[in-house]
Amino acid sequence: MYVLSYENCTRRSPIEKAVLEDLLVNGLRDLRSDPIINGERISVRLVGDLSLVSEAARREGAALEEHTASYDGGSLHLGVCYSGEWERNVIATGTASPSLAAGVPPIDLVIRTGGMRRLSGFFPLQTSYAELYFTETLWPEFTREELKKALEWFELQKRNFGA
Repeated sequence: MYVLSYENCTRRSPIEKAVLEDLLVNGLRDLRSDPIINGERISVRLVGDLSLVSEAARREGAALEEHTASYDGGSLHLGVCYSGEWERNVIATGTASPSLAAGVPPIDLVIRTGGMRRLSGFFPLQTSYAELYFTETLWPEFTREELKKALEWFELQKRNFGA
């Protein structure tokens, strides 16, 4: 899940960044007690340049990762200050791919809200064979019913993985 792009972390005004930081800290804290995360035993990992977020956000992210580290019911990877371009630059320095090191698996379905028709640097190594679902619905209005529509659409796709 894309939480904050690298560009959001580096190109926003101080006021916008403060609002985003607040949302990030509160969201990470809320995930630790989320009934679905805990009930389904979903392991959560953050991927991105965490040096660009506040100490409070890094602490909450570390606490969430630690809290869910032993969970084996699935995984949720959160892109925080992440972009494919950032990852490409990291790899170019001779460092291992951050998303692969974090265990981000191949992505089957990308749901893009708000009428946008681009991936915007969303995990390019993992989306090579992803199906792309676009909706005009804005993220805050994206409901369970909208998700159900996307999943029903996905079930109808003939996946050939490049063959």
